[in-house]
Amino acid sequence: MKKLIYPALLIFILLYGQAAFADQLVYTPVNPSFGGNPINGSFLLSQAQAQNDTTDPASEIDHSRDPMEYFEESLVRRVLNNLASNIVDDAFGASDSADLASGHYQFGDYSIDIDNSLGDNVNVTIIDLITGNTTTVEVPTNY
Repeated sequence: MKKLIYPALLIFILLYGQAAFADQLVYTPVNPSFGGNPINGSFLLSQAQAQNDTTDPASEIDHSRDPMEYFEESLVRRVLNNLASNIVDDAFGASDSADLASGHYQFGDYSIDIDNSLGDNVNVTIIDLITGNTTTVEVPTNY
């Protein structure tokens, strides 16, 4: 009987021994962005969107403000932009217009003082009446 066990064991190892050898594990990504199957793309995107519970605060429109407030802010921005354009044009000679007129102007929450009596410089002082912040710009006009 012992003589039959050893040859049977040897035949068993030879026939089924190959199954004991394993290959290396190969990682295949699921996400198509990283080399996975492209069919998974729409499924993964829909799963991600279903889990996303954040909202963009900039996309929400604020209807609580008065349209006149928007108009006033737009008007102040336009006046300040025009003032800045005139200062730059006068400083660098880009326009044929007359120099900025000295004086005190008030637009919305801003007080603007223009002083061009110094000859070579134009001094513009902008005061935010709400916060009290002051900005002074001195622009040389000789070019």
